[in-house]
Amino acid sequence: MKDKVSPFVFEFLNDLSQNNSREWFANNKERWEAVRADFLEFVDGIMPDLYKMDSTIGIQSADKCMYRIYRDLRFSADKTPFKTHLAVYIATGGVKQHGRPGYYLHIQNDNSSLGGGIYMPQPNVLAAIRKEIFYNVDVFRDILNNEHYRHYFDGLWQIDTLKQLPKGFPKDFEYADFLKNKHYASMHNFDNDTATSSGFRDYVLSGFRATYPLNKFIIDAMN
Repeated sequence: MKDKVSPFVFEFLNDLSQNNSREWFANNKERWEAVRADFLEFVDGIMPDLYKMDSTIGIQSADKCMYRIYRDLRFSADKTPFKTHLAVYIATGGVKQHGRPGYYLHIQNDNSSLGGGIYMPQPNVLAAIRKEIFYNVDVFRDILNNEHYRHYFDGLWQIDTLKQLPKGFPKDFEYADFLKNKHYASMHNFDNDTATSSGFRDYVLSGFRATYPLNKFIIDAMN
């Protein structure tokens, strides 16, 4: 069972960031295949323990959860053809099911991260999560204040938050900021040495366990 990410993964990603062209990638296709295989082997190794913790992810292989290396250039001013990171989103149905809470692992030179929750939920799901928080705010606070959770995360990922309280909630609600999020996710950054050190597998699983109660809260809100 693979315990860590191999250093050559970061070496390849570093070289790719400096030579982001189709010609270079074609000339280094064997390196890419080795990098992809190394990452998938690592992720496949954490799947059984993750499933034991959260059976909602289903039994699946890492390749169904991995994002493509090719960038979508249709609406981007940046025309470099390849991403300079590796990432998986482990959720029911794999990477195509962004509508479900899941577990995210991102490998990139000096910018790696892990986390969980839900990103860009559909309007009806977002409304359900906010309603669940409003009526069960003490449960939600306990999740965010849990010692294991706080070891990895400072709180919810603060991106694209609303400036005002959503309609339908009292303006004097004490925890109004909880309802202003558009995404209910948590992210934790780590360095290259952590990813390439023995014990990284346990480190990732521990981080995923820390975010599991948040994922469960979201699933309960959706049901």
